[in-house]
Amino acid sequence: MLESVPVNLWSTDAHLNITFSQGAGLHLIGTSASEQVGMTLYEVLKTRDPGFTPLAAHLRALQGELVRYETDWRGRSFETRVEPVRAADGKITGTVGIAIDVTDRKSLYEALQTQNVYFATLFESAPEAIAILDERDHIIRINGQFTTMFGYTEFDAIGRSINDLIVPKEMVEEGEKLTARAVAGENLRAEALRRHKDGHTLWVAIAATPFGVADQPGRVYAMYHDISARKHAEDELKALLLVDQLTGLHNRRAFITLSEQQLKQATRMERDVLMIFIDVDQLKNINDTHGHLAGDRALIDTARVLRESCREADLIARLGGDEFVALMTVDSDQTAELVCERIKSRVVKHNREIDRGYELSLSLGAKRSKAEGTMLADLLAQADTALYEQKRGRGRPHALSR
Repeated sequence: MLESVPVNLWSTDAHLNITFSQGAGLHLIGTSASEQVGMTLYEVLKTRDPGFTPLAAHLRALQGELVRYETDWRGRSFETRVEPVRAADGKITGTVGIAIDVTDRKSLYEALQTQNVYFATLFESAPEAIAILDERDHIIRINGQFTTMFGYTEFDAIGRSINDLIVPKEMVEEGEKLTARAVAGENLRAEALRRHKDGHTLWVAIAATPFGVADQPGRVYAMYHDISARKHAEDELKALLLVDQLTGLHNRRAFITLSEQQLKQATRMERDVLMIFIDVDQLKNINDTHGHLAGDRALIDTARVLRESCREADLIARLGGDEFVALMTVDSDQTAELVCERIKSRVVKHNREIDRGYELSLSLGAKRSKAEGTMLADLLAQADTALYEQKRGRGRPHALSR
């Protein structure tokens, strides 16, 4: 049996003459039992230095000690045990030793240690925030970028639920569903709001990968990339698509989208809606006489007048050119008349307080209708017709019609 396992077994007498040697480990170091038996330990070790670990171990064994040590011998690594051999009367008559070849195991251990160093270095130097979670969503480990991104140190985070730590309270249920899917074995990719320690929120891209360690329950490797700048840029792009850049009001695209929503809301509330069409009078003449910058200023002033005349909940937009529109819910004819009169009064006040070299003048056309069953296109066309009639001097200015 000893010839089939990487083990060496030997014995010596009290003078360290080798009396027995056997084991497959002998072949690994390039020797055999027949070569060693009859030699002294000094000859095998090629030294008489009592400080040399293998020789020192045998000398201590002759003094009655059981000695364990590790040594490298002829390119191999061994875990060794040497102890005294006693006669029936207890007198020490020699030593016996056993050495187990652990070279392969040690190489594997060193490789694993190297991998651990590589992993730790990559983990800590990664540009992404990383958290390792257990099967209950509790944090086992975080890297430095996690602290940078979310403000929590290892002391703050280890043992805490990731969902309690960085998920906004109103989104905890969503966070728990995501981590449950990852623990169940799903590779996840998601974008979501997460919370910093100081309370502010940030947009992150989440990549969660499940993994296992031996027989331990499922773990999750979660990475977080800050995409707040990208989300902000997307919001700005959406705003550019929905906002008139000159006046800051909604543009035609936004008005069509939002007015459909407002009509639905008014229908649910069983309210009427009022559409007011507004034109800037003589805008071409202002451009031709005072320049296009003055024309732009007239449009900006019109937007300010409309904002000051309408409620915050009312929808105001510039449709293009000199055309503006306002959509609001109303309770009575008086409410609609009040809005039109307020706009007219604001224009008068503007002209009195600000000298632009020209007077701002607006034409208004209004159409009131029940929200239920009303088509936006029809309401716009009817308000436009009312505006046209006012400009021609027919009908009452700002008159409402069913």
